[in-house]
Amino acid sequence: MSTKLYRCIDCGKEFKFDYSEINPNLNLSDYKKNLNFPEEINICLQCLKNINIPKDNLSPSNSNQLIEKLTQKNIEHINQRYSKEELDLKNYDENEEKKMEEELNKIKTEVEKDESDLNNLLKDLEKMENDENNFCNEFCNLETKLYLELINKKNYSSLINNLNKKIYRINTTNIFSELFKINFSEKFGSINGCKFCDPYISNNYDSINGGWGYIILLTKLLSIKYLFESNKYDLIPEGNFSRIKIKNGGEEIEIGISDMNRTMDKFNKAMEIYLEYLNEFLDFLKKEGKIEIKNEENICPKITGNKIKDKCIHIEEGKDKNLDNWFQCMKYLLHILKFLICQTLNNENNFYK
Repeated sequence: MSTKLYRCIDCGKEFKFDYSEINPNLNLSDYKKNLNFPEEINICLQCLKNINIPKDNLSPSNSNQLIEKLTQKNIEHINQRYSKEELDLKNYDENEEKKMEEELNKIKTEVEKDESDLNNLLKDLEKMENDENNFCNEFCNLETKLYLELINKKNYSSLINNLNKKIYRINTTNIFSELFKINFSEKFGSINGCKFCDPYISNNYDSINGGWGYIILLTKLLSIKYLFESNKYDLIPEGNFSRIKIKNGGEEIEIGISDMNRTMDKFNKAMEIYLEYLNEFLDFLKKEGKIEIKNEENICPKITGNKIKDKCIHIEEGKDKNLDNWFQCMKYLLHILKFLICQTLNNENNFYK
């Protein structure tokens, strides 16, 4: 039995070639040896059984004629059927196209209507928002007037008490003391937890650079508060990458460490320039009467060149380096900044009093 599929030239159905139970009137075994007669005829068993031809009249020639006749007949039938289907399809396409066009126009009309309704709703919403804003403004004005009336009549003393409490809270709050926590009671001075410890240990770089970032920021804020501006330098606070700008020439020096072998000289130079800036700022505050120093050596250590008191701000190099001098100098520097914060708090207290 063959597994190959064929399509019948008569009924058009698919079938497998198997004529083992064929009608005795059409026994194809008589023609297997005849080369002119095809063994695999593309006609199904059912259609082949319907061909009523006596065995005596069946020959290769008339069987071929019969198949050819059936084939021609089916071709004509198929052409007629396809022509009719094509006409029906054309009519169907035209009708469907017309129907779809009508539906599309209907949808387009509905969309335009919806858009018009939406625009109207948006206009109404805008009007409602304007009305609401006007109402809120009127309500606020009325509320303010009512509040003032109540204050004038009943709550004047309460208002005074509340104002006194606010003044007291402001009086006891200092932004500099809140934002910058300075500690110099231990071996290493620190600001906001950043210690000025051994600069020859790379793990300490972030702590030292962060500490200098806070120092630059604090000094910059104090300078702005007292309207001080140096003619030589400007401080640029940017955290661990804070810099000092030299106005004459525009050079910027980063005040931090990234590699002691490469940045030691720049770091020492930057710290020395900062001391010069800070000393100029202190002289300005003394001249303006903003600070009062009774015991300068203990409260606000004196800056001379690159030294605070007798300790140099530079980090020593070499085998016999003495870092204790730098540690102590940084603690003196934090003393000065702490003093400036306290002076700022005193000035504000006197202002509120």
